[in-house]
Amino acid sequence: MADFEVLLNRILVETFNNILKFEGEALRKLSSDPVTVAEAHLLEAIAQQPDGITVGQLAGRAGITAPTATVAVKKLEKKGLVAKTSSPDDARSSLISLTKRGKAIDRAHQMFHKNMVNTIAEAFAEEEKAVLLKAIAQLNDFFRVRTAH
Repeated sequence: MADFEVLLNRILVETFNNILKFEGEALRKLSSDPVTVAEAHLLEAIAQQPDGITVGQLAGRAGITAPTATVAVKKLEKKGLVAKTSSPDDARSSLISLTKRGKAIDRAHQMFHKNMVNTIAEAFAEEEKAVLLKAIAQLNDFFRVRTAH
């Protein structure tokens, strides 16, 4: 690999790992019953559907399989972060929604993201922000196209 590719690879891997570590540490401080980064992102996906979401919808939104979503929902339910109710449209189906504790963790997680982004933004001049956003958007497009189903 050329120098650029070696450096880019190292920076991408290191940045990804550092973001996960930083977010994980913040989540451990949110509650006496901490959640993982993956669980926090599931709570976020559930919160986007205030009237409840099915396991299938959650799986699609989170980019995971329905069996994986089912296992995750059971864990979140045991932690008291989500509740299941029967769907008014289809009695065979359940709707998952956040409990009061789940909503509190989701709000704290959203605040974490807001604070993180604000802190990062403070470190850049306006011209640098424009370049950074363009580069990250291009990077995101690259991965989105290659992971589209």
